Amino acid sequence: MNYEGLKFTKMQGNGNDFIIIDNRSRSFGDDSLRDMAINLCRRRISIGADGLMAIEKSDDADFKMRLFNCDGSEGEMCGNGARCLARCAFEKGIAPKKMTIETLAGPVSAQVTPPYATLDMGLLDMTSVERGQNKNISGEDFPYSHLTVGVPHTVIFQDPGDRRSPGDLAPIAIVFQSDRDLFPLGTNVNFLKVSGPNLLDVRTRERGVNDFTLSCGTGSTAAAAAAWMEGLVSSPVDVTNPGGVNTVLIEENEPGVARLFLRGLTAFVAEGSVLS
Repeated sequence: MNYEGLKFTKMQGNGNDFIIIDNRSRSFGDDSLRDMAINLCRRRISIGADGLMAIEKSDDADFKMRLFNCDGSEGEMCGNGARCLARCAFEKGIAPKKMTIETLAGPVSAQVTPPYATLDMGLLDMTSVERGQNKNISGEDFPYSHLTVGVPHTVIFQDPGDRRSPGDLAPIAIVFQSDRDLFPLGTNVNFLKVSGPNLLDVRTRERGVNDFTLSCGTGSTAAAAAAWMEGLVSSPVDVTNPGGVNTVLIEENEPGVARLFLRGLTAFVAEGSVLS
């Protein structure tokens, strides 16, 4: 399919990059958006990105966010993507500084203070978190928690001295992501190391991208919440990703329920139109 003349904005949030289009006129249907994501997100031979996001009209929010991963699958929510989209919508006059975004995971409140954007990630029912789990792979035990923060996340607790590279960790993540009996909706996989009382180091292999990304907003939030529940860190939590730092604020307003906030940098990379 030819998208010549399509206007786009490219943004990144701590290295998690996205192609953004204005689809409020609904010029592009679901099949076109999937095809667009697959073709335009290809690195080296097209614009290149982790995913494509479309701004669409909403009856109940300032706008609706549609996220298509680079494999064409549609995601329910993306923390870094929503942060970038919030700033884009604000800078282009589509939404006010404080806004509500409709997503497949439910409404998300956002506030933009350029170059930062902060999301209210909603309430986490801690009884829903699968804590103290273990998966044995080739004779090695991997302790983990599983929780949903917009999208499903598995958080694997690593020893701080574990020096395995992303290439070494990828086969482990793939085993988790391939287990549809355990994770019927698939899962993002986060490898977590505690670096300090308010500091985590996290690497995320994302579902739909099928690779490690430089940053994952929902992954940062899930990792911080999982570590906080185990008493390993205190809020606010700075989560270091290869692409930068996301800050997660956790508020326990009532026993067993926590409200999660995600804050981080956003940046415009380019604006233009597709040539072919």
